[in-house]
Amino acid sequence: MLNNSYTKTINTDPCVSLLEKGYDLSYKLCIEDLNILKTFIKDQWIYRLQVEDAKLLAYIHENDIDLEDYHLISNKLKNKNIWSKVSRILPPSFEPWFSNTSFYKKLEQDFGEFSVSDEEHFGWPNFYWRIVRPNQTSDIGPLHRDSWFWKLNKSFKRPPYNFKRIKVWIAIITEPGLNGLLLEEYSHKRKDIKWSGELRDNIQKPVLHTNLSDLNPQLINRSPGEVIVFHDDLLHGGALNKGSKSRISMEFTMLVKI
Repeated sequence: MLNNSYTKTINTDPCVSLLEKGYDLSYKLCIEDLNILKTFIKDQWIYRLQVEDAKLLAYIHENDIDLEDYHLISNKLKNKNIWSKVSRILPPSFEPWFSNTSFYKKLEQDFGEFSVSDEEHFGWPNFYWRIVRPNQTSDIGPLHRDSWFWKLNKSFKRPPYNFKRIKVWIAIITEPGLNGLLLEEYSHKRKDIKWSGELRDNIQKPVLHTNLSDLNPQLINRSPGEVIVFHDDLLHGGALNKGSKSRISMEFTMLVKI
């Protein structure tokens, strides 16, 4: 919950600090908007599978396979090759709808003017989703700070104004306590975390060098529709999916005008 000091901060300069802990759990999508968002994701998921394997798509329809069941058929596909980040960025038609939701307007009210990042230079905001199968370590990202990506990749598109970055993570299909996002509280203030960069998948990506025994990331329980808004320097990463469903989430980066 927001404390009084954070409420005052967010009304004056919300980018200075997202809580003392570095994140905010007060935002949530209504059920109607969550269902529409899920439809956008499923349409893109279906299209990608159709391109990859039309026979498999027929099997999905015949057996009523949904997003949360993806792990049941993923062994028939080259999962990593199919679901690169660029294949999970929602189309331009998504932004006009999403920017008119009560959730998005609440972000604008609290944080002021912002745009959404376009790191991939698509020409439209990069709202992208993730699918994490049960017990698949290859589906989750290691602990990192988002700011590291921006330090490593000078080609990331930047707006023509001074800005601060704030990350938004939305639970779409989750099983609280069994999957979701790991966060290291207060880590946005730590100066002792060591890292470097390396080229992977045609992009410079950070590598954490601080020993995991010196960190204490915690799984944040989020039900479908619930949101995590967090600081650009907060250490975070995907949690191993210990549930029975494929976990789906969506995320984007706000470039908040200073």
